[in-house]
Amino acid sequence: MNNILRVIYAMLISIGLFSTPALAGSHANPCNPCGMQKHMNPCNPCSIKKHMNPCNPCAMKKHMNPCNPCSMKKHMNPCNPCAMKKHSNPCSMKPNPCSMGNPCAANQKTPIRKPAFKNYQEAASLGAKMWKDESLGTSGLACLSCHADHELLNLDRNQNFPHYVKMVGDVVTLDQMINYCMLNPMKGKQFGKNSKELTAMAAYYRAFRMQFMKEQRAK
Repeated sequence: MNNILRVIYAMLISIGLFSTPALAGSHANPCNPCGMQKHMNPCNPCSIKKHMNPCNPCAMKKHMNPCNPCSMKKHMNPCNPCAMKKHSNPCSMKPNPCSMGNPCAANQKTPIRKPAFKNYQEAASLGAKMWKDESLGTSGLACLSCHADHELLNLDRNQNFPHYVKMVGDVVTLDQMINYCMLNPMKGKQFGKNSKELTAMAAYYRAFRMQFMKEQRAK
Protein backbone atom coordinates (compact mmCIF):
# COMPACT_ATOMS: atom_id res chain seq x y z
CA MET A 1 0.00 0.00 0.00
CA ASN A 2 2.76 2.45 0.94
CA ASN A 3 4.58 1.71 -2.29
CA ILE A 4 1.45 2.50 -4.32
CA LEU A 5 1.02 5.88 -2.52
CA ARG A 6 4.65 6.79 -3.20
CA VAL A 7 4.20 6.09 -6.91
CA ILE A 8 1.01 8.23 -7.08
CA TYR A 9 2.69 11.10 -5.16
CA ALA A 10 5.68 11.03 -7.49
CA MET A 11 3.37 11.17 -10.51
CA LEU A 12 1.49 14.20 -9.06
CA ILE A 13 4.77 16.05 -8.47
CA SER A 14 5.94 15.33 -11.99
CA ILE A 15 2.85 16.94 -13.52
CA GLY A 16 3.10 19.98 -11.19
CA LEU A 17 0.08 19.48 -8.93
CA PHE A 18 2.29 19.31 -5.86
CA SER A 19 5.77 20.60 -5.02
CA THR A 20 8.36 19.49 -2.58
CA PRO A 21 9.16 21.73 0.49
CA ALA A 22 12.56 22.62 -1.03
CA LEU A 23 11.01 23.71 -4.28
CA ALA A 24 8.30 25.61 -2.46
CA GLY A 25 10.92 27.58 -0.56
CA SER A 26 12.67 28.50 -3.78
CA HIS A 27 9.87 29.27 -6.29
CA ALA A 28 6.89 30.21 -4.14
CA ASN A 29 8.56 32.42 -1.48
CA PRO A 30 7.76 36.11 -2.36
CA CYS A 31 10.41 37.34 0.09
CA ASN A 32 13.20 35.53 -1.69
CA PRO A 33 14.63 37.63 -4.54
CA CYS A 34 15.33 34.36 -6.30
CA GLY A 35 11.93 32.95 -5.38
CA MET A 36 10.30 33.73 -8.70
CA GLN A 37 11.58 33.26 -12.12
CA LYS A 38 13.90 36.07 -13.14
CA HIS A 39 11.57 37.69 -15.63
CA MET A 40 8.61 37.68 -13.17
CA ASN A 41 10.19 39.24 -10.04
CA PRO A 42 9.72 43.07 -10.14
CA CYS A 43 11.97 43.51 -7.06
CA ASN A 44 14.91 41.78 -8.65
CA PRO A 45 17.14 44.29 -10.48
CA CYS A 46 17.97 41.50 -12.89
CA SER A 47 14.36 40.51 -13.39
CA ILE A 48 13.61 42.85 -16.26
CA LYS A 49 15.60 43.28 -19.39
CA LYS A 50 18.26 45.94 -19.13
CA HIS A 51 16.57 48.43 -21.48
CA MET A 52 13.20 48.08 -19.67
CA ASN A 53 14.22 48.54 -16.03
CA PRO A 54 13.40 52.16 -14.94
CA CYS A 55 15.51 51.77 -11.79
CA ASN A 56 18.65 51.09 -13.75
CA PRO A 57 20.43 54.34 -14.85
CA CYS A 58 21.61 52.45 -17.90
CA ALA A 59 18.18 50.97 -18.57
CA MET A 60 16.94 53.52 -21.05
CA LYS A 61 18.56 54.94 -24.07
CA LYS A 62 20.72 57.99 -23.37
CA HIS A 63 18.33 60.48 -24.96
CA MET A 64 15.31 59.12 -23.04
CA ASN A 65 16.67 59.04 -19.47
CA PRO A 66 15.86 62.38 -17.72
CA CYS A 67 18.12 61.45 -14.77
CA ASN A 68 21.17 61.00 -16.94
CA PRO A 69 23.20 64.25 -17.23
CA CYS A 70 24.28 63.08 -20.66
CA SER A 71 20.76 62.20 -21.69
CA MET A 72 19.87 65.43 -23.46
CA LYS A 73 21.62 67.44 -26.07
CA LYS A 74 23.87 70.18 -24.76
CA HIS A 75 21.45 73.01 -25.57
CA MET A 76 18.46 71.19 -24.02
CA ASN A 77 19.90 70.11 -20.67
CA PRO A 78 18.64 72.58 -17.99
CA CYS A 79 21.28 71.36 -15.54
CA ASN A 80 24.15 72.21 -17.86
CA PRO A 81 25.47 75.80 -17.31
CA CYS A 82 26.47 75.82 -20.96
CA ALA A 83 23.00 74.69 -22.02
CA MET A 84 21.44 78.14 -22.06
CA LYS A 85 21.38 80.18 -25.14
CA LYS A 86 24.01 82.89 -25.35
CA HIS A 87 21.55 85.71 -24.73
CA SER A 88 20.58 84.14 -21.37
CA ASN A 89 24.17 84.13 -20.14
CA PRO A 90 24.88 87.20 -17.93
CA CYS A 91 28.33 87.49 -19.50
CA SER A 92 26.86 87.59 -22.99
CA MET A 93 24.93 90.80 -22.45
CA LYS A 94 25.66 93.83 -24.55
CA PRO A 95 27.03 96.03 -23.18
CA ASN A 96 28.76 93.66 -20.79
CA PRO A 97 28.81 95.23 -17.27
CA CYS A 98 32.15 93.49 -16.69
CA SER A 99 33.71 94.92 -19.82
CA MET A 100 33.25 98.58 -19.00
CA GLY A 101 36.36 100.69 -18.77
CA ASN A 102 37.84 102.20 -15.66
CA PRO A 103 35.55 105.04 -14.48
CA CYS A 104 38.68 106.85 -13.22
CA ALA A 105 40.13 106.80 -16.73
CA ALA A 106 37.20 108.45 -18.42
CA ASN A 107 37.95 110.72 -21.36
CA GLN A 108 35.82 113.50 -19.91
CA LYS A 109 37.91 115.24 -17.25
CA THR A 110 36.85 118.18 -15.12
CA PRO A 111 39.85 120.47 -14.54
CA ILE A 112 40.35 122.14 -11.16
CA ARG A 113 41.34 125.36 -12.93
CA LYS A 114 42.04 126.90 -16.31
CA PRO A 115 44.64 127.33 -17.62
CA ALA A 116 46.76 124.64 -15.96
CA PHE A 117 50.50 124.71 -15.29
CA LYS A 118 52.50 122.86 -17.94
CA ASN A 119 55.18 121.73 -15.47
CA TYR A 120 56.59 122.20 -11.96
CA GLN A 121 59.19 124.72 -13.04
CA GLU A 122 56.50 127.03 -14.43
CA ALA A 123 54.70 126.98 -11.08
CA ALA A 124 57.90 127.52 -9.06
CA SER A 125 58.93 130.48 -11.27
CA LEU A 126 55.62 132.22 -10.62
CA GLY A 127 56.03 131.52 -6.90
CA ALA A 128 59.51 133.09 -6.90
CA LYS A 129 58.06 136.34 -8.24
CA MET A 130 55.23 136.32 -5.71
CA TRP A 131 57.69 135.60 -2.86
CA LYS A 132 59.04 139.14 -3.10
CA ASP A 133 55.86 140.91 -4.20
CA GLU A 134 54.84 143.49 -1.56
CA SER A 135 51.58 144.28 -3.39
CA LEU A 136 50.02 140.95 -2.46
CA GLY A 137 48.87 142.51 0.84
CA THR A 138 48.26 145.96 2.35
CA SER A 139 50.94 145.88 5.06
CA GLY A 140 53.84 146.59 2.71
CA LEU A 141 55.39 143.23 3.49
CA ALA A 142 56.32 140.38 1.19
CA CYS A 143 57.21 136.80 2.04
CA LEU A 144 60.84 137.75 1.57
CA SER A 145 60.51 140.41 4.28
CA CYS A 146 60.34 137.74 6.99
CA HIS A 147 62.03 134.82 5.27
CA ALA A 148 65.19 136.21 3.65
CA ASP A 149 68.03 133.69 3.78
CA HIS A 150 65.57 130.99 4.91
CA GLU A 151 64.87 132.75 8.20
CA LEU A 152 61.91 131.99 10.49
CA LEU A 153 60.89 128.88 8.57
CA ASN A 154 62.49 126.34 10.93
CA LEU A 155 63.83 124.46 7.91
CA ASP A 156 66.60 123.01 10.08
CA ARG A 157 63.98 120.88 11.83
CA ASN A 158 63.33 119.08 8.56
CA GLN A 159 59.58 119.02 9.20
CA ASN A 160 57.03 118.07 6.59
CA PHE A 161 53.56 119.62 6.52
CA PRO A 162 51.17 119.25 8.13
CA HIS A 163 52.75 119.98 11.51
CA TYR A 164 52.15 122.18 14.54
CA VAL A 165 53.16 125.84 14.06
CA LYS A 166 53.49 127.89 17.23
CA MET A 167 52.76 131.17 15.43
CA VAL A 168 49.40 129.78 14.21
CA GLY A 169 48.68 127.79 17.35
CA ASP A 170 47.43 124.87 15.28
CA VAL A 171 48.44 121.96 13.07
CA VAL A 172 48.31 123.23 9.50
CA THR A 173 49.07 122.17 5.95
CA LEU A 174 51.45 124.18 3.78
CA ASP A 175 48.53 125.78 1.93
CA GLN A 176 46.93 126.77 5.22
CA MET A 177 50.22 128.26 6.42
CA ILE A 178 50.53 130.35 3.24
CA ASN A 179 46.99 131.68 3.64
CA TYR A 180 47.59 132.43 7.33
CA CYS A 181 50.52 134.66 6.32
CA MET A 182 48.40 136.32 3.62
CA LEU A 183 45.69 137.20 6.15
CA ASN A 184 47.90 138.22 9.09
CA PRO A 185 51.42 139.61 8.48
CA MET A 186 50.63 140.73 4.92
CA LYS A 187 47.03 141.87 5.61
CA GLY A 188 45.79 140.58 2.29
CA LYS A 189 43.24 138.07 1.02
CA GLN A 190 43.77 134.34 1.18
CA PHE A 191 44.24 132.42 -2.06
CA GLY A 192 41.58 130.04 -3.36
CA LYS A 193 42.28 126.37 -2.67
CA ASN A 194 42.55 125.56 -6.40
CA SER A 195 44.15 128.82 -7.47
CA LYS A 196 47.37 128.94 -9.47
CA GLU A 197 48.72 131.47 -6.95
CA LEU A 198 48.45 129.06 -4.02
CA THR A 199 50.04 126.24 -6.04
CA ALA A 200 52.83 128.59 -7.19
CA MET A 201 53.66 129.66 -3.62
CA ALA A 202 53.72 126.00 -2.46
CA ALA A 203 55.94 125.04 -5.42
CA TYR A 204 58.44 127.81 -4.64
CA TYR A 205 58.48 126.87 -0.94
CA ARG A 206 59.56 123.40 -1.98
CA ALA A 207 62.35 124.83 -4.16
CA PHE A 208 63.34 127.23 -1.35
CA ARG A 209 63.58 124.36 1.12
CA MET A 210 65.58 122.16 -1.26
CA GLN A 211 68.05 125.01 -1.75
CA PHE A 212 68.46 125.28 2.03
CA MET A 213 69.09 121.52 2.38
CA LYS A 214 71.65 121.65 -0.44
CA GLU A 215 73.53 124.49 1.26
CA GLN A 216 73.50 122.58 4.56
CA ARG A 217 75.02 119.48 2.96
CA ALA A 218 77.75 121.62 1.39
CA LYS A 219 78.93 122.93 4.78
